[in-house]
Amino acid sequence: MKRDKKQEKTDVHAQPVKTRAQMIIDGDIEPEKHERGLLNLRKRVSFNQMEPEKAREIRRKGAEAINKLHGEKKSAQQSIEKILTLKVTNEIIDGADIPPEVAERIKRDNPDATLYDLIQLVAVGRALDGNVKAMEYVRDTHGDKPTDKVEISAEIMTDKDRELLEKISRRLDDPDVVIVADQTD
Repeated sequence: MKRDKKQEKTDVHAQPVKTRAQMIIDGDIEPEKHERGLLNLRKRVSFNQMEPEKAREIRRKGAEAINKLHGEKKSAQQSIEKILTLKVTNEIIDGADIPPEVAERIKRDNPDATLYDLIQLVAVGRALDGNVKAMEYVRDTHGDKPTDKVEISAEIMTDKDRELLEKISRRLDDPDVVIVADQTD
């Protein structure tokens, strides 16, 4: 009887106990949010090992998803352009850091003002208040940005180049010199 118990113990230990990670990888249980990375450890079947129809279907679905993503993708420039061309509303003016008299003037003088116009107006206002960065922004946006002008004065031809050209010119003018074109094929 002792042997049987010993044998039972051996049999119990012979069966491998699955860890939680192994059960997730095998698909026996659903992973918690922090355990989802374990799903990447599952054994994958390559397209070469799949049935051709199944592989084709998976590729088709992947292509559809990528095409949809590219269609919806907008550049930051397009997004900003769309935002900046929105009409200025009372809510926007009230939410902006604009003096009330300026806000009234915007509403009265330019009812079709866009957010871009409003941004430029705020920049001008801050420049008038003494903000140097705003002053530079307004100046540069207006087109008065100073550039570094570098004058390069280099002679292209040296004295030796001039001497060579004079010699060539004299030879070409000399009636005794005959220039023969190379006619080798």
